[in-house]
Amino acid sequence: MKKKLKKKIKQLFKYRKIPFLLSYLPKEDRRWLQSKLIKLQAAIYDLDLYLESNWELDSDRLDEYWNGIFQCLEVLDIRGTEAKELTKHIRKYQLHETQLRKGTLPTRLTREYYYYYKSCDVRLMRNIIALYSEEYAQEISLSDWRYFDLVTEIDDDIEDIFEDQTTINGNLFNILIHEQGLKKTAKEFENLLTEFEEKSQIRIEKSKNKKQKKIHKWTVQYIQATKKLLKINRKKIKKMGLKSNQGLFSYLKE
Repeated sequence: MKKKLKKKIKQLFKYRKIPFLLSYLPKEDRRWLQSKLIKLQAAIYDLDLYLESNWELDSDRLDEYWNGIFQCLEVLDIRGTEAKELTKHIRKYQLHETQLRKGTLPTRLTREYYYYYKSCDVRLMRNIIALYSEEYAQEISLSDWRYFDLVTEIDDDIEDIFEDQTTINGNLFNILIHEQGLKKTAKEFENLLTEFEEKSQIRIEKSKNKKQKKIHKWTVQYIQATKKLLKINRKKIKKMGLKSNQGLFSYLKE
């Protein structure tokens, strides 16, 4: 694996608080599991890159990428039905991406539903760590991360708005700007972030679990940071505009 890719994945894991979850494991197990999760994330990135780079998809090539993912899971002693169950949301998100080729856009979906499936890879990582740490599995549930993960995916779309102009992907922020304009889209995303903050707050109001409260605190911090990024990139878009003749939109016009 190239150092640049490994560094990118480590930064992603840090942003998504994967090291916090790994801290539940003994140091030796922590290092081993992190190295395997990095390879798994790289295999998922390979699948993503193929989907983003090719309008015409080959089923045999897709199978090759999925074989790479399943091989990474086998090293973790996850195979067969369990492997398919743990990756079913990645399959679902792949379906959303492949449907772009038919002109079926994610704008038809509720925003929370779409970003839930977009966070499929981090959910897989959290599920795997829970399999290796009974303490973590008992103390924190996957649902405790719901709004945190939704916010990180929104941030990803806003952060990558310019990069995603030239690729084939379901960046909802990008697609909505082309469909309904920048002003309306920016306001919608600002409201969506506020909505997720309120839902996260309601979720932990009666909780005495300190770890759940910590996740909520991180969620609020990330929402504030994403709202700032939204303002910054909104100004850049107003100044620079967005391309409509490259990437996804160049194919949809055909």
